[in-house]
Formats: sequence, structure tokens, C-alpha cells
Amino acid sequence: MPRIRGAFTLFELLLVLLLIVISYGLFAQNFSVKSLEEESVKLEKLNLYLAKIGGDKNLISLRCIDNCNECRLLVNGKDINTTLNIFEKDNAVNAYYYDGRRLEKLVFDDYYINEYKREKVCFRLDVYPNGSSDELVLEYKRKAYLFENYIEDGRVFDSIASAQDFLEKYQLEARGR
Repeated sequence: MPRIRGAFTLFELLLVLLLIVISYGLFAQNFSVKSLEEESVKLEKLNLYLAKIGGDKNLISLRCIDNCNECRLLVNGKDINTTLNIFEKDNAVNAYYYDGRRLEKLVFDDYYINEYKREKVCFRLDVYPNGSSDELVLEYKRKAYLFENYIEDGRVFDSIASAQDFLEKYQLEARGR
């Protein structure tokens, strides 16, 4: 008559434990929270990313230099030695503000890395402690990204003309016309 075992061997227990750990690792990897670096590459969520970093007590500034090949983060005006790769090399980046009638191209002040070195800024976005941000339109890769002065996902348009049409319509609605 065969003998019935009442316990598992150590090898069987380790094998089951190993399978559980591997299964958990695969499952948890699919549902993990995205790191801030992953979110930062999406332009339509850029102001949300900056607001997360700053919380409700800090001014966060993004300064893109070197033909927008390097974007640096500043907290309360101090460089925190963090660079973000938002834009691809050799792609034109243009920023505009809406003056109430049309979009005007922005020219940003130079960024002083130290007292002896300064760089031309091709894009700048500030998020303030009160939860607002600069309001501007960014033209990049044949799309237009609208960063509104309150924090939410940016709007994406197929062209700079579409963004201007939206702003004109929005302003007319705000005036009650």
C-alpha cells in the first residue's frame, strides 16, 4: 500500500515561493505608478508635472536651452541640477502668448548658468505656488500645445492657427458675446 505524505519537502516550498514572487513581480510591474521622468516627456502634461514637483510652496521654472536640447529645472530660482529631455534634437520650438487679438511670438531672457556663462532660452514655463502657470502656446512638431494659467492637462491642436481660433472663441465667450 502506498504511503500518504502529510508534509511538503523544503524544495517544494521554495519552488512555490519562487513562483509566487515571479508572478507578483510581473503583475506589479504592469500596474506600477509612472515615475515623474516618464510623465515629463509628455508635453500636454508638462505643467502638471511641474506642479507635482513644486507642491503648493515653491515656484518651479523650466528653462530649455541649447536650442531646446536641454531643459533645466529651477526651484524658487535655484537650479536643482535636474535636466529633462522633452524635445527631440533638431526640431523647431516656438512659444507664443495671446495678446487678446492674436498670437505673438515670445522671446525669452537669457539663462545665466553662472556669472561667466549664459545661454539662450528657447522655451520657459513657470508654475507658481498658487497653482497657476504661465499662459502660452508652444508650437512643436507641427502641433500646438496650449498651457493655460490654471493647472490642468494642456490642450493639443493640429496647428497654431487652430490654437488661435480656440483662444479667440474662448475670449468672446468670456466677454459674453
